[in-house]
Amino acid sequence: MEVAEGSMSADHRGARRKVSDVAAEQLELKITSGEYPAGTKLAAEPALAKEFGVGRSSMREAVRTLSAAGYLRSSHGSGVFVVSDRPVNTAISDRTLSGGYTMTDLLEAREAIEARSAELAAARISDHHREVIQSILAAAAPREVSQQVFVTLDAQFHRQIAEASSNPLLLDIWDSIAPQFLQYSLRVITIPGRQRHAHLDHCDIAEAVFAGDSENAARLARAHVDAVRQELRALDNIR
Repeated sequence: MEVAEGSMSADHRGARRKVSDVAAEQLELKITSGEYPAGTKLAAEPALAKEFGVGRSSMREAVRTLSAAGYLRSSHGSGVFVVSDRPVNTAISDRTLSGGYTMTDLLEAREAIEARSAELAAARISDHHREVIQSILAAAAPREVSQQVFVTLDAQFHRQIAEASSNPLLLDIWDSIAPQFLQYSLRVITIPGRQRHAHLDHCDIAEAVFAGDSENAARLARAHVDAVRQELRALDNIR
């Protein structure tokens, strides 16, 4: 049965996810398990959407996600092909993002949005959001979580913090930068240790939010963004 476009899906851990994210994970599993080895040409979009039980737009987004991660490559007029069974270390030196923005633009925006969201969430979080955030953190904790899955959970964590702020405009602003966040995350996640550091940061931010410590929650959210900024600067100095 096809899932309605734009709807959310709940997995066994309770975290609510976009249909396209679920389709991307399922397609990624087929690739990494060898069911779709390198060189495989994917079925046309309508057939692929039917196979995964989602709408065409969700399937298209899932393919874009895996293309950005380096699993797939689109060849104009020929189709979409599997090119790797593991994420490609995308050139972090390319700091451009869609929409004409840069990673610097995104980091500056995130610092403002996420710090304020965390600050308000600490004062306003509901039991529901607390449970969802805890489930996201639990899903991201295992060492074997793939970079692709972690990036999805990373985005879910920050969106839930924004939603927990109870400020719908902050949530809309976060959603507006989500495409750039995904592009950025798929690149920086390849920095050694970044996935572990990000998860630990998320746990610290959540702890401050759950404790109702608005000042510390905002400080930790800013530090979380700044940590990536410093890592990118260190890479520039190494080159």
